[in-house]
Amino acid sequence: MPELLQALKDEMTIRRKYVASPHTLYIGGGTPSLYKAEEIGGLIEHAKNLWNSNFIEMTLEANPEDISQIYCQKLADYGVNRLSIGIQSFYDEHLRFMNRRHNATQGSKAVEAARNAGFKNISIDIIFGFPGLSQKQWRQTIINALSIAPEHISAYQLGLEPGTLLFKKYQQGLLQPVAQEEAAAQYALLQEMLSANGWEQYEISNFSRQGYRSLHNSAYWQGISYLGLGPSAHSYNGVVRHANVRSIKKYTEGVKNLPLAMKEERITHKKRYNEFIMTRLRTKEGFLQKTIEQQVSHPTILNHFKRTSEHLLHQGLLFEQEQYIKIPPHKWFVSDGIILELMV
Repeated sequence: MPELLQALKDEMTIRRKYVASPHTLYIGGGTPSLYKAEEIGGLIEHAKNLWNSNFIEMTLEANPEDISQIYCQKLADYGVNRLSIGIQSFYDEHLRFMNRRHNATQGSKAVEAARNAGFKNISIDIIFGFPGLSQKQWRQTIINALSIAPEHISAYQLGLEPGTLLFKKYQQGLLQPVAQEEAAAQYALLQEMLSANGWEQYEISNFSRQGYRSLHNSAYWQGISYLGLGPSAHSYNGVVRHANVRSIKKYTEGVKNLPLAMKEERITHKKRYNEFIMTRLRTKEGFLQKTIEQQVSHPTILNHFKRTSEHLLHQGLLFEQEQYIKIPPHKWFVSDGIILELMV
């Protein structure tokens, strides 16, 4: 852990010119809350000094079992003003199924500790669409989520990722994925209940109270340049995407000895178009049709978009509002298929 922390600071120094004046800082992926608040603080101070920025939004991802009021107060002293807490579920049996280290009580207590420390911008993650989750339990999960009054909720369908214990069980026939109809019903219930309580769904998986959208994540969906630091981190400068090596050992050695261990991917017309479609259609706003023409000048791609979008508009899988093209909210659960049809 100390070696990785130092490597992050060093990579930050080496690549500080990749982005000119970042406004947000997001410490997440993996479990950064395993670090002491002072260690997180050192990382933040290094970033502030390099870019001469106080960052308008500084988020730390945290697991409930790592959070105490004192820990949160120290984070706040270093400038962290947003916490993203991985609650996932309010049922102990579901947390055990997901191999989480915390229990249901710790999830609620973590939010309480952050609030008592003065945090006014708290996001929580919850998961649906997994074996053993009934519609009744999911409704209660949403009720519980609302009762602890966060400012932001991210909700994801459980994925079976290669290399995980759950994926291994699936391969062995010990785990059956949930039927898509069942997961779709849970997603629809989430949309219905949060909307009824005044929440805004501004992206497929993200809901917020008025004024509490994630500024950092919104930048990804708008195609703004960003710098990613650490093993597996991706960066994008508008022309080229860079991906750091996954191995922590190779990453730290690369930072120490140079060159940095990373791959480079130049963005072609095709990739630019596909990524534009994939990111913008995830959002409530969608995109202006003329923006496609500004982003991609390739006539074959533009003809494909025009032909396919007209077909999807006719089917009701897309709609147009004040020249913005969007996916209807009641079709967001099947958005992957709609987006895929538009891709080239």
